[in-house]
Amino acid sequence: MISGSLHDASWLVTDRLVGASQGAFAFGNLAVHVGDDPDAVADNRTALAHRIGVPQVVFTRAAHSNRVVHVERIVADVPDSDGLLTDRPDLAIAAQGADCAMIGIATADGWIAAVHCGWQGLASGVVTSALAGMAAAGSRLDAPQAHVGPTICARCYPVDPDRAAQVEAVAPGAVVADDAGYAVDLRAGLADQFRELGVTATWDPRCTAESDELYSYRRDGRTGRQALTILRRSA
Repeated sequence: MISGSLHDASWLVTDRLVGASQGAFAFGNLAVHVGDDPDAVADNRTALAHRIGVPQVVFTRAAHSNRVVHVERIVADVPDSDGLLTDRPDLAIAAQGADCAMIGIATADGWIAAVHCGWQGLASGVVTSALAGMAAAGSRLDAPQAHVGPTICARCYPVDPDRAAQVEAVAPGAVVADDAGYAVDLRAGLADQFRELGVTATWDPRCTAESDELYSYRRDGRTGRQALTILRRSA
């Protein structure tokens, strides 16, 4: 696991190395929708909550969209969405992924967000939606900072021409074209969007498909999910 901070918020990125899951999901899977033993997932989620010192972590339910949800308390089930945002201290929120970017965002005025972003989220502007959701809920968007967790690299992320065209229409810097076809560079696309939105960012350099310690849907098909959690503690 890797951890760090954004303003007064703390983030943590999990991996697959330790946990209760077995087989294709070994060991640290945090997703309930992939076919893993529910008891193993519950154990892994409880262990994560204990590690960061909270009763429970609230997870996104990835829909490959730009929908974000404002959460104000611990809830067991949130609507399908690719971003959670809150200004409540001691409320841990998390985005899951197994190739898509997991992004933690924090502002100087006390707001945080956890965002899941693949090619569809890039094309539909899920990061923009997260910041807009913060602003609509009362944030001044003071000095937004982001950390992007491990993400599939362009070498490992070929896409068909239709998907490439959808991404290029919004994030032209994210599309790589050569004799082999098209690929999406999520980091490049996010970097362009961050610059436009005034967000400063740090990056995990690992490619999910090239790292055995991480889950990758593109590499393995049936597999688990790691997560990025973010939390702002009360004073």
